[in-house]
Amino acid sequence: MKLTNLIASISLVIGSVVVASSSAQAASFTSNVNQKTDAKADILLQSITQNGTTFNDFTFVSEVIALTNTARTNNANSGAASTDRGDNATAPISASEDPNRDDLAKFLGNNNLNNIVDTEDSGIFKMDLVFKNAIFGNAQGTDSLFFWERGMNSDLLIQGFDNTGKLIGNSLKLLRSSQTSAGFKIDTTEIGSAQNVGNWGVSLAQLGVNSLSGVRVISEGKAFNGPDFKLIARTGESKSVPEPGMLLSVGALAGVAFFRCRKQNSAIKAAQ
Repeated sequence: MKLTNLIASISLVIGSVVVASSSAQAASFTSNVNQKTDAKADILLQSITQNGTTFNDFTFVSEVIALTNTARTNNANSGAASTDRGDNATAPISASEDPNRDDLAKFLGNNNLNNIVDTEDSGIFKMDLVFKNAIFGNAQGTDSLFFWERGMNSDLLIQGFDNTGKLIGNSLKLLRSSQTSAGFKIDTTEIGSAQNVGNWGVSLAQLGVNSLSGVRVISEGKAFNGPDFKLIARTGESKSVPEPGMLLSVGALAGVAFFRCRKQNSAIKAAQ
C-alpha cells in the first residue's frame, strides 16, 4: 500500500465519522396521538413522524433546576407561568396558578399534550428544564426538541445547557410566525373555548451543539405574548457523536498500518 493511498483512506474514515455526527436542518413534523376530536380530554403523544421516519424514543423533563417567575398578586391575571390541563384531562397533580419547580416538572414530564405550562400574556419567566436522558443527534436527521404551543400566537426563547448546568451553544428565538399546525386543538381550564395548537421542531445544529442535558426556556413579557407550551425531546443516539477515543483509535490503527507498510517495503528492497 502506498503512503498516499493510506493517507487518503485514513482521511475518508475520519471524515465519515465527523459527517455521521452532524444533524439535518429542522423540518415540520406530525404528532401521532391517541385522539384529535375531544379538545378537553387527554391527547397522548404516541409517536412523531418526520422526514419519513416515525419514532417514539422520547425523553421527558424530569426536573426544573432553576425558576424565575413573575410573582402573583390579587389580580387574577397576574403572575407568569402556571400549570394547566384540558378540562376533562388527567394530570399527575392538581393544576396550580403559582407552581413550584416540582409542579412544572410533573406537568411537562409526560406524553399528555393536554398537560401544559400556561403563561399570562405579559408574564416573565425563566426556567431550566433537565431531561431524564441526555439528548444526542440521530442518524435519521430528525429534530431533537419538539414544542407544542396552544394558540399559535406566542414566542419562546431557548438555549441548551450541559450536565453541569452551563449554557452551551447559542440561544434561539422560536417565533409564532414559524409555527406549523399540530392538527388538533386543546381546551384547557384557563380558557373558554378550544384553541389551535402549533408546533416547533428544533435540531441540535440550530442550537450550535452536538448534545445537551437540558434546555433553558424564557418568556420576556408582553412582546412574547405568554407562550402556553409543552416540550418533549428525542434521545437520539450517543454513538452518533464522535468520542475523542474513537478518533484516537482511528489514528492508532493508521499508525500501525503505516509502519507495517514501511516494514514490508524494506523487506522487498532487501530481497532485491
